[in-house]
Amino acid sequence: MSLSNANAASPPDLTVSIVNTDNRALLENCLRSLFETTRARLQVIVVDNASADGSAAMVARAFPQVTLLQNETRAGFAANHNRALARGVGRYLCILNEDTRLLPHCLDTLIAFMDAQPEAGACGPRLWNGDGSLQRTANRFPTLWFGVFEALALNRLFPHNFILRHNIYADWDRTTTRAVDAVSGAALLARRAAVEQTGLLDPRFFIYSEEVDWCLRLHQRGWKIFHVADAQLIHYGGASTVTRASEKFHQIYWDSFLYYYRKHFGASAYWLVRACFETRMSLHRMKNNLTRARRTTVQ
Repeated sequence: MSLSNANAASPPDLTVSIVNTDNRALLENCLRSLFETTRARLQVIVVDNASADGSAAMVARAFPQVTLLQNETRAGFAANHNRALARGVGRYLCILNEDTRLLPHCLDTLIAFMDAQPEAGACGPRLWNGDGSLQRTANRFPTLWFGVFEALALNRLFPHNFILRHNIYADWDRTTTRAVDAVSGAALLARRAAVEQTGLLDPRFFIYSEEVDWCLRLHQRGWKIFHVADAQLIHYGGASTVTRASEKFHQIYWDSFLYYYRKHFGASAYWLVRACFETRMSLHRMKNNLTRARRTTVQ
């Protein structure tokens, strides 16, 4: 899937792609903050992912300046964003979660940064949680050891281990602008020329890991990725999946995670990480079965 022709006399500064699935209130909040905090010329495209909560009608009624694309059946995060980005004619392209609220001048600051940094292929803002705490986004690319630790749940059991701390730039407080490996897909602004070279998101990622893959492919083309500390937004986090079965999305997360390793590390690494994951899940199921057996015996 390629980008639309952007040879217009005066293209918009930014194309913003937002994918929404049954998050009408959050989407409305996001769009209002987008138009209230941004002075740049925008092309905003919302892909409504077969929502059943009136989201599409709200967009059509309250935001007539937005291009609304409606899915009859649900598709993945990457595929949906690609549908919008393919229509993008802006100088820059941005994927933005519907569960975000932009703080003043967030996108303007990102655009100004990209204008001043021709080597930058993409950038992302500093993210805050809904409770005002820092969201530690902008991480290094996963290593093989990170995949093993993640698959065995060691990063969760031992959150101060060196492998995880290295991955998340643990000693960096996110208050400074710097080059990083990857930024969060909750708000990622990319240079049009870089995307034309690299391609759009890989639709084989249903959701999760697609932005890390995108940033890696940009790096492989020689582009740099930056965390821009002065650009800020609130990311409520998980709202796009909270209404769906957690077990289902746990599996989708791991399908994407394992696909990333197969794609970028090869078959041997993929099977190693997959074996670690499946071993952990087998032990987890055995533990649950023993617990249920004990409860049955007691009853």
